Amino acid sequence: MHDQQKPGQRIAVIGAGVVGMATAYHLAERGHDVTVIEREKAPAEGCSFANAGIIAVGHAESWAGPAAPAQMIHALLGRTPSVKISKLMDPQLWRWGLAFLRQCSARAHRENSGAMAWLARHGRQELQALEQATGLAFEQGHDGAYYLYGEESAFAARKASDHLEGFSPMSAEELTQWDPALKVYGDRLKGGLLSSVDSKGDCRRFTRALAQWLEQSRQVTFHYGATVTGFERAQGRVSAVQTTNGPVPCDQVVIAAGVGTVALGKQLGVRPLIYPVKGYSATYPIRDGAYMPARPLVDETNLIAVTRLGSYLRVTAIAEFAGHDSSPNPERAAYLDDYVARHFGCAVELNAVTHWAGLRPTTPSGRPYLGRLRTHRNVWLNAGHGQLGWTMAAGAGQLLAERLHGAQSPSYGVSETARWLIAA
Repeated sequence: MHDQQKPGQRIAVIGAGVVGMATAYHLAERGHDVTVIEREKAPAEGCSFANAGIIAVGHAESWAGPAAPAQMIHALLGRTPSVKISKLMDPQLWRWGLAFLRQCSARAHRENSGAMAWLARHGRQELQALEQATGLAFEQGHDGAYYLYGEESAFAARKASDHLEGFSPMSAEELTQWDPALKVYGDRLKGGLLSSVDSKGDCRRFTRALAQWLEQSRQVTFHYGATVTGFERAQGRVSAVQTTNGPVPCDQVVIAAGVGTVALGKQLGVRPLIYPVKGYSATYPIRDGAYMPARPLVDETNLIAVTRLGSYLRVTAIAEFAGHDSSPNPERAAYLDDYVARHFGCAVELNAVTHWAGLRPTTPSGRPYLGRLRTHRNVWLNAGHGQLGWTMAAGAGQLLAERLHGAQSPSYGVSETARWLIAA
C-alpha cells in the first residue's frame, strides 16, 4: 500500500491562506490528523488578506496568449496602467518570463484557459458545498457578476468566444435597465456580460472563520508564527517539518505557501516557476448603498474589479512585477482612488480608505502546481493559483485531498506540469 493510501495520517499543511485552509478542511473531512503551519500570526495575512472578493469564473483565462508579448512591451514602455514592470533585471522574472513566452501560442492559451476554467467552476461548486456543510458566513453571494466593456471590439470578441456558458451578453442599455447603478459608466459602457456562475465573499473572513471551525469541530492543530526552517528526510520521504517553534512530525506534507512555495521547494531540490505578481486593493466604507451595483463587476477595459462586501466597497487592480516587494506604491493606490472617485465617489467615504498590496503566486501558464513530488513520495504542492486563488481554492483543495487519500482516477489535467511533479 502506498503512503498516500493509508487512512488517518498525520499531515502537515504549510500555509494558512485560503488555499492551505481549504486543503486542511478536505483532509480533515477524510479523517486525517492535520496540522497547519503558518509563519504569520494569524490566517489570511498574505494574498488572502484583501483580494477582490470575487469567485471569478468569468476571469479564468491564461494571461499567456498570442497578444501577451505585445502587451508586455507596452507595459515596459509605461503604456498600460493595469500592468507595471518595476524590477526588470530580476533573474527570477527572466526565468519566469521565458517560460511565459513559451505558453503564448494559441494552442497553449486554449488548453491552459480550458483547464483554469474547469478548476474555477469546480472551486465555486466546492465552496458552496463547504459553506453548506459548515454554515460559515463571509458576506457571500452567489448571484453572479457583471463583466463590463468600454470598447465595442473587445465586447464583440468576447461574445464570439467559445466560453459563454453561464454568461448572457447584454447591451449597455439592457445592463443599465437591469441595474441602474451601472449608469455611472455613462457613454463609456458599450456592453457586457451578466454572469450566473460567479460568486463573491470576503476571503479573509472566510479563511479565518474556517480556521476557527476546523480547530473547534475537527481538532485541527495550528502553529502560527512558525517559520519553516527545513525538513527531516530519509529514504525519499519527509518525516518532520522543522520550524522555529520546533519539529512537526508527519506522514505527509502539503506545501500551500503561495509565493513562499519557491523557497520551500528549493530545500527539497525542486524549483517551482511561481512569480510574485503584486496586486493592489482599496477598501472604502459605504455611506449610501443605493448607488452600489447589485453584483460584483469587472471593468474589462480598465481591468479593475469592484465588489461590495457588506458595508465596504473593495476595488482591486494592477499586476506589478516588482519581485518580493509587497509594499503599496502610492502612485498605484492613487490610480484606484481616482477610479472610485469618478464612479462611486458619492456612495463611499473616500477619506476613510484602506490600501493594501499582496503578492499573487503566478505560474507562466496560469495553472497551479497540484500534485506530488517525484523526489519525495509524501510531499505535495498546492500553489501557484495567481489571481484566482479565492476562486480555485476549495476545488484545488478537494482534488489534492482526494488524490492524497488514495483516489486512483486519471490526472485531471489542471496542474502546471514539471518533470519533478506527478500531477493530481
